[in-house]
Amino acid sequence: MRQRVQDERGATAVMVAIFAVVLFMAGAVAVDMGQAYAKRSALQSNVDMAVMAAAAELTKASGCNTEVVTKAEEFLVKAANEVHGQVTMDLDDGDPIDGEISCPGNWRVNLIAPRAIVELTMGKAFESGDSLDVPANASAQIKSPSRNHGLPMYGVTGCDYGPQIIRDDSGPAPTPAVPPLTPDSAAHNTATFTISPDIQSTPSAATQVTLTGSNLTGATAVTFTGAGGPPDHHEVPATSFVSATSTTIVVNVPAAVLDIEDVWFVRVLKGSDYSERASAQRFTVGAPRAYCAGSLEGNYGTIDLPRTDTSFDLEWNIIFGPQPSLAIHPAPSGECSGDTGSVESKTAPVNGTNCIASEPGVKIAQTNDGLISGKGGKAGRLDKDSTSGCSRTGDNSRTPTTIKSKNINDDLLSCFIINNARISDLINATAGSVGEKALSADIFNSPRYFWIPIVQREPATGKKSWPIVAFRPGFITDQAVSATEQSPGTVSEHNGLVAAPSGLRELHVILFDERALPEFAPSSGGEIDYIGSGTKVIVLVD
Repeated sequence: MRQRVQDERGATAVMVAIFAVVLFMAGAVAVDMGQAYAKRSALQSNVDMAVMAAAAELTKASGCNTEVVTKAEEFLVKAANEVHGQVTMDLDDGDPIDGEISCPGNWRVNLIAPRAIVELTMGKAFESGDSLDVPANASAQIKSPSRNHGLPMYGVTGCDYGPQIIRDDSGPAPTPAVPPLTPDSAAHNTATFTISPDIQSTPSAATQVTLTGSNLTGATAVTFTGAGGPPDHHEVPATSFVSATSTTIVVNVPAAVLDIEDVWFVRVLKGSDYSERASAQRFTVGAPRAYCAGSLEGNYGTIDLPRTDTSFDLEWNIIFGPQPSLAIHPAPSGECSGDTGSVESKTAPVNGTNCIASEPGVKIAQTNDGLISGKGGKAGRLDKDSTSGCSRTGDNSRTPTTIKSKNINDDLLSCFIINNARISDLINATAGSVGEKALSADIFNSPRYFWIPIVQREPATGKKSWPIVAFRPGFITDQAVSATEQSPGTVSEHNGLVAAPSGLRELHVILFDERALPEFAPSSGGEIDYIGSGTKVIVLVD
């Protein structure tokens, strides 16, 4: 009996000793693994932020430019980002142990951080070697904001800035209507006239215009009014006329008019009565190319891109943006015909399509459905409440009247301007100008914002394939280019959509320089492959 008790006690002691060793080993390993985990976590945070900072410096689709490498190195060697035990960094020696960076293509940066060394402590007795290498790596890619921003329409080089009209080409070109002008009068005088010249392509250059017509006797002023109304309303009083007869009036155009690239409307004032608004004459300040809408050449149209998720290709491409993804042609040279670098999507979607099947005008039925009525259970692109504070009434209400029985989104472009710029400054944005980065990233939330591909030449008749040479951002509106956030002016009842009994007849848009957009925007999901220009979204990728 005593012997059995002694044996049991001995066995218990052995078990206790074994458990003690196991616990000691587990504790030693836990200490070392805890150090490794902490260093891995710190390394991963650093390399994530470093690769995103480096990607923001990328200037080409493939291959790392010097600034990318420099930014990654600067970030990883900052004292605040140092992880104890990291090996000396060398990102371009081909050895991943001391870090490595590469830019394999498609606007992507891969970054491996220099490894951190965890010196083993008590676990040294139970693990092979005296230390552990802790790695961390990350990849970031430049993307463009959501595919939803694109429209399956195109513009033409040389007529791809400023107010434009995408219209139904099935009938004769309509005469451009004179927008509401403020101020105006209830009664109107009977003066009628034409003006010459009707354009000053060089802003700020002194100019005289001659009004030639009838019933000009008794004119007390000649007025120049922007479509946005005051403060863009200027009067030349009779005392300042260069000359005046019953059939002609010669005036100097006010400097304030010549300083703003816009279309101005000229009327004759007699006492408190203006000449008829409908007979006001246009006077354009700025390069003619910026106001191609005035010529109504029908130089915009539709592109056909097949989708994989529906048979309603054009309608859904309007609602959700083009599928497949589009890209700039690497070597555009006239109409596409199997030339080097051409990627066409005629019968099946091909991402990176850079040659598009284009035809003039708007396909009216599909555009009605895509923009307004909806198709396949999906709401039309503009069948949405306005962005908070951005409608003509300063709230989120829709247009006051319906088109195809729907009140639609009523966002104003001027609402997204974040400084004192005019819409005309967005059109002419250059580096360092007031129009540069003048738009908030909130514009990407508006269904009226879009980008379209630009082709080299207008296909006069029939469907032709032309290379994409650029992308141009724009906004669906007929707001005056003199408008600002503080003085938005007036817009038509449908804010850029002109209705006919069948629905849309014209789509008025303003195309502007991509430099007016923010350089970067936060990720909100749904980003697409970078289109090669415009706002960049930096995202971490697998």
